[in-house]
Order: sequence, then structure tokens, then C-alpha cells
Amino acid sequence: MTEFEVGLEDTNFVFETVMRVRTTEIGIGQHLDIEALVALLTESRARFLYAKSIKEINANYHGLMTTYVTTRVLSRARAREELLFEVGVQHLTPTGGEFAFKVTRMSDGSPVANAVMGFVAYDYRQNSEIPLSQSLRDALTSASC
Repeated sequence: MTEFEVGLEDTNFVFETVMRVRTTEIGIGQHLDIEALVALLTESRARFLYAKSIKEINANYHGLMTTYVTTRVLSRARAREELLFEVGVQHLTPTGGEFAFKVTRMSDGSPVANAVMGFVAYDYRQNSEIPLSQSLRDALTSASC
């Protein structure tokens, strides 16, 4: 099996949220499914954007579109474990960047997963990428939530 590296070097994690693994999110092996992990990452991204007062899509039909997700599972999580999701932004470009995630167990701080989620600013009406607005760039790079 190929090992993928998830680059989190020099990432400033500026947001934290805790979520419990639900019984419906575990698979046959009694561990968190990769699909459920990606759904939890998406939820933590949505909470981060909400905390920064960033709407998924604004009145002008501009928003952020996810372009890829790379996840590296470091250890398996079981049902009813509480997981800490830390979120940061890295590698900003004129049109997008990456959300970086670090997932650990609340009980002992042991690592569960690392992930990056690429995004671009997108005009849903014109169906095309657009430059990040300065206000959106400022909200994404500010250190406080």
C-alpha cells in the first residue's frame, strides 16, 4: 500500500471543535469509516467557517468549493470516543488554499488522523473560479475565532 504524506508543516491551527464518534459512523471492523471521517472533517470545516462568519455561499453566489481531500489515518477511532479536531489554513493562493486538520483523542491526546482539504473561491452562477476577496482572505488568516 502506498503511504501518502499529509503536509501540515508550519500550520497555525486557529480553531478547535470536539465531536463524538457515533455508532452509525463505525464499520464492520468496529472503527470509524474513512467516509465518516471525511464527513466529520467537513463538519469541522463548516464550524470553522461559521466561527469566522464566512458563509458557504453568499448572496452573489460566491463561495468556497472543495477540490480535494487527502487524509492519513494514524490510529483507529471507536464508537463513542470524543475526538478533537484542530483546523487551520495553509498555502493560500490568489484563488484558494488548503484547510489543514489534526485529529486527536480527547482522552489521551493520541493522534487519530491528519488531513488537508483543498479549496478555491468559486462563482456558482458563472461556474468558474474567482480570486479570493480581501475580506475572505483576512477572515481566513486571522488568528482568532
